Amino acid sequence: MAATPSGARPDAGRRGRVGAVILAGGGGQRLGGVSKADLRLGQRRLLDIVLSGLVPAVDGDAVVVAPRDVEVPPGVRRTLEDPPDGGPVAGLAAGLAALAGSHALVLVTAVDSPGIVDLAPLLVAALSARPDADGVVARGGEPAPFRQYLQAVYRAGPLRRLLADAGQVRNRGVARTLRVLNLVEMPSPADLCRDIDTPDDLDWWRGRLV
Repeated sequence: MAATPSGARPDAGRRGRVGAVILAGGGGQRLGGVSKADLRLGQRRLLDIVLSGLVPAVDGDAVVVAPRDVEVPPGVRRTLEDPPDGGPVAGLAAGLAALAGSHALVLVTAVDSPGIVDLAPLLVAALSARPDADGVVARGGEPAPFRQYLQAVYRAGPLRRLLADAGQVRNRGVARTLRVLNLVEMPSPADLCRDIDTPDDLDWWRGRLV
């Protein structure tokens, strides 16, 4: 799988403890096929809300996994799995390949999960308190809480080794792939785990964030 980074600033690769991979390649079929990264909540795009909200929990580089028609802010690296549309695990592998290797921890999120802005510092703190764990995942959602593997912080080493050893990552299930890691669950409010999948979800988040 080839990573195709672009949009990196001259000082990309800055040293920081926590990097981030934001999966932003999906289109919302129940939202009319629009790019979720480009959804507007007030005057701001969803991608910009997520990226800016991750600071200061993410103090290192951020990589956005998205096609070229999704604009990324200056200083943010962009990549995409090759071939495209390979699913979130393929996107995650491409994002990790584009992320500087100096980060100890990697926050992983989908762009349609704006609750990660509130969860990020809690996830980082929880993993810092558990040196025996490979990662901390939010556990929340409706109608019953479940592991949110794409609202999580992982130790970079175990995550990189897992994906390197996984073989074929294209169209591979997220839970099937990541559940083998030694993960700690962080109970999280269902609201913060709510993705933007439908017009109702979008209206709900607009009411919360705008």
